[in-house]
Amino acid sequence: MHKISVSLALLATLAVATAADLSLSVAAKNVGEIVAHRGASIALPENTLEAYRGSIDAGAHIFEIDLRTTKDGELVSLHDNTLDRTTNGKGPVGDKTLQELRALDAGSWHNKKFAGSKIPTFREILEAAGTSSGVLIDLKSEDPAYREQIVLEIKRHGDPRSILFGVRSVEAAGFFREQLPVSRQIGLIPDEDSIEAFAKAGVETIRLWPRWLSDASLVPRVRRAGAKLHIGTGTGSREEVEPLLTHQLDSLSSDDPARLIQTLKQLAVKGH
Repeated sequence: MHKISVSLALLATLAVATAADLSLSVAAKNVGEIVAHRGASIALPENTLEAYRGSIDAGAHIFEIDLRTTKDGELVSLHDNTLDRTTNGKGPVGDKTLQELRALDAGSWHNKKFAGSKIPTFREILEAAGTSSGVLIDLKSEDPAYREQIVLEIKRHGDPRSILFGVRSVEAAGFFREQLPVSRQIGLIPDEDSIEAFAKAGVETIRLWPRWLSDASLVPRVRRAGAKLHIGTGTGSREEVEPLLTHQLDSLSSDDPARLIQTLKQLAVKGH
């Protein structure tokens, strides 16, 4: 009788483990989109054409960009509002003309072999994406002129269907929905209390920070609001990704899209 009890307990444990593996496998397979954060920014200098093209080569569905405005009103891609960290220039981006910015080196800070990489314009990015990748725009300003210029550039040089707006306000969501209704939106919400308001404004996907997930009510709130769920993973390692998959994610982002894709492939095979 004792041996039978032990065997039954072992079978029950194996059954639970197998179910967990299968659940993890399904969750990994159901991640519909991989977003390359600032391009393939671990391997290549962030927010450069090299990083964006590298993300396409890695298999990411979308690459994320940051847009800022030059002194002479041109849109360029740079995360920080100053040049100091990722170029050999100094000071605010908005204090320089496009010509001045194009003379800077945006690659050597990452690795000397990328010396000569340039700060790209929005038009160059749209042309590089073509039909191969979606483009997620992390909006860095609430200025109406900034928004209007982005819309104009997309209409002239891009495909609105491949654009995702990373909106930080309900007002911005309404503007871009009116101007480019076929483009999608991700709500880069300022706090947990904003979930329902952004979803009500027509934002299809909500980004939650991993640190917020200690509040077990947030993911159900996203689902009840009718929105999809997006979370960033950093390096895309198994240690980062596996706990997040319990939330049944629709999309993930990473600085290393190649690693994230490989991690999901491994987890998709019965969780191993």
